[in-house]
Amino acid sequence: MYLYILICRGNCFYIGIAADPEQRLRQHLGIIKGGAKYTVSHPVECVAAIWKDVSGEYARKAEYQLKHRLTHTDKLRLCADQSLTFSEFCIDIPDEAFEYMDPTPLNEKYALKKPSHD
Repeated sequence: MYLYILICRGNCFYIGIAADPEQRLRQHLGIIKGGAKYTVSHPVECVAAIWKDVSGEYARKAEYQLKHRLTHTDKLRLCADQSLTFSEFCIDIPDEAFEYMDPTPLNEKYALKKPSHD
């Protein structure tokens, strides 16, 4: 499973999990059916960050905690600096449970903006 953060129109975040992040992005972009209602009204501007749940145990828990415990500023910091760990934001997930994935290839493939993180 993968955990991802999208930046949408209005500089807001969409945080989700998916078995196939590229397919899920295509859904959010409206290329194929199945996108979230939120990304219809707040179109995706870029993929800000992606992490692979190495253990397969923590994606849903991390999604919930990132959505509900992090401020907008914290989310920006987390996306901007891949060396930061979830535990630095008091997220109750082992640091070794996730591996950061570079979102650049997806942003380039679908002609999305580069994350500005400000």
